Amino acid sequence: MRVHAAGQTDVGCVRKGNEDNLLLDNSLGLFVVADGLGGHAAGEVASQIVVDRIGQFISQTVEQDRTWPLDYDVSIPYDGNRLKAALLLSDQAIVEDIRSNPERESMGSTVVACLVSGSRVTLAHVGDSRAYLLDPQGIRQVTRDHSWVAEQVANGILTPEEARKHPFRNVITQALGNGGELDLAVQEMQVKELERLLLCSDGLSGMVQDFDIWEIVNRAPSIQQATHDLVERARANGGEDNITVIIIGFEPDGNNDSVERS
Repeated sequence: MRVHAAGQTDVGCVRKGNEDNLLLDNSLGLFVVADGLGGHAAGEVASQIVVDRIGQFISQTVEQDRTWPLDYDVSIPYDGNRLKAALLLSDQAIVEDIRSNPERESMGSTVVACLVSGSRVTLAHVGDSRAYLLDPQGIRQVTRDHSWVAEQVANGILTPEEARKHPFRNVITQALGNGGELDLAVQEMQVKELERLLLCSDGLSGMVQDFDIWEIVNRAPSIQQATHDLVERARANGGEDNITVIIIGFEPDGNNDSVERS
């Protein structure tokens, strides 16, 4: 199976700076979206720390060597442990940066990251950055937001549509760098040819309905065009936050892996 990916990040229409960061590394099969919190010059620092630390750790653990400085979780596969450890190390790095720079005490970051190996995808996330799986028939969110409204939906108190419009929709319950105990979500799935995996910050998911995301991706002639069209739709709908999206495509073998970032 051939893996190809494209990604784009955009400041949106309201924010003065872009606190999102993304990482696409087809050689490692690593794709990351990080959404910084804490205001200009703090959020962007936090999200940059996240993508840097994840990329560094994943590149250092290609060989199955479990001698890293964190406990190994035997209940999840090796790649799940790599992502879990990478996120925990990112969390520690943000906390350490805050200690050295107390003016950044409110900074943190959400993240969604995946490792791709053939048809196997390992996902990890913290916060409300999301992963979706798309196929010719529809779209399915495969991560569950760590947010107040997501908890209310799960408990049957709010409907998904009410959650989208709720004044507390941006209140998250988990973030890297907040100094609390993290409830990291790690999962593994098998993907099929012609499916698409989409990672995004809430600047996309909060501005574009799921069905519209699917329709835009399904209609686009390439995933590169699809990332561009999604960003433009989020901007057209108001662009209230920074917008970041990565699309990973899975095609029959025959061409080399490819990656494109903008």
